[in-house]
Amino acid sequence: MNLQTSNSYQGLQILPIRNLAVKEYSELLSRSFRNFKPTDSYLNWLYFQNPRGLVFGYDAYDGDVLVAHYACIPIKINGYKLDSLLSLNTATHPDYQGRGIFKLLASKTFEAAASTFANVIGVANSKSVGGFVKHLGFNAIGSLELRIGQLSRKVEGARNFSKEELQWRAECPGRPLKVVSLGNGAYSLSTKPFRLAPHLKSIVFEDRAAIGDAQLNGIGMTLDWHRGVNPILKLPNFLKPSPLVLIFKPLLETDSDVLSSFSFPDFDAF
Repeated sequence: MNLQTSNSYQGLQILPIRNLAVKEYSELLSRSFRNFKPTDSYLNWLYFQNPRGLVFGYDAYDGDVLVAHYACIPIKINGYKLDSLLSLNTATHPDYQGRGIFKLLASKTFEAAASTFANVIGVANSKSVGGFVKHLGFNAIGSLELRIGQLSRKVEGARNFSKEELQWRAECPGRPLKVVSLGNGAYSLSTKPFRLAPHLKSIVFEDRAAIGDAQLNGIGMTLDWHRGVNPILKLPNFLKPSPLVLIFKPLLETDSDVLSSFSFPDFDAF
């Protein structure tokens, strides 16, 4: 779904995200974040090739200059009747920060989504989580841990993928994932986040998977959150790209307790 409205705000023009502006998005995001340099092909893949639906969000322009951007994509969490939104990229040009522009873009996105989506789920770093909770109505659910241990998940409350989504997710430009079928609709996904790092592993489920939970053989390293489970061996925060917190905003379906786990393939961290 792509929004089709526009208006002005404090001299700015507010427009829906559009594929003609991908180069502008990659430039703004690269300028805003030291360690995040998305390519045009990556953003095209993420925003406009997702089999579940198009990107959902808004931009702010000062004349012809893109000054702020907020993007979500639709995902499916098993246990909610409707699709959820996954909150992803947000950026504001340094010269325009402190004016409440991001809050405006996010609020307009959620207002437009309120009649269509179950809720909004995101993963925020330690610097931004306070703003999502204080200003945008999110709840902090728990921390994602970089850990070593058993890699099991329940189907209920986990992100589900159609066959087309699973193929799309595995073919992330520049950051592909290795996919191995575990049977009964469960798949092992693994990636090497950087050259000297060990492989990260996780499990994802195909739509309508019938098993109660799945487990990889042995143990592995992962980045995830499990409701009510404390990792036996977790790695310190300084080894993570940034301490990460799972956040939730209710829309049409308000029960965050449905969520049972969230792992790195679920939010495109690597």
